[in-house]
Order: sequence, then structure tokens, then C-alpha cells
Amino acid sequence: MKSISVELPDNLASAVESYVKAGFFRSELDVLLAALSEFVRRNRIEMKERFAREDIEWAKKEARKIK
Repeated sequence: MKSISVELPDNLASAVESYVKAGFFRSELDVLLAALSEFVRRNRIEMKERFAREDIEWAKKEARKIK
């Protein structure tokens, strides 16, 4: 597992703290892990599609060089 340090703007840090105080999460870390997991889940397909489009464009440029 990798450890990272994160600095949050005060308003975002307050929101994270409120989720913990309200009992929705056990810790600030749990809030951040949930948020990052959701971000990755939502953007996974979009990222794969973007990389595929970039690969196709690269292949087209390479094919034009050969002609």
C-alpha cells in the first residue's frame, strides 16, 4: 500500500470532517478513499476511450508517413 499526504482547502476539509462527525464515515481517510474510488470508477471508461482515440490518431499519422 502506498502512503500519500494531501493538503485540502479549508472548506473541503470542513466538509470531510462533517461527514465523519455525522457518522457517515469512521475517519477522514475513509471519506477520501470513498471519494477517490468513486472518481476512478466513474472515469475509468472515459479514460480508456480517450487513450483508444489517441492510439488510433497515432496509428493514422504513422500510416500516412509510410505512404
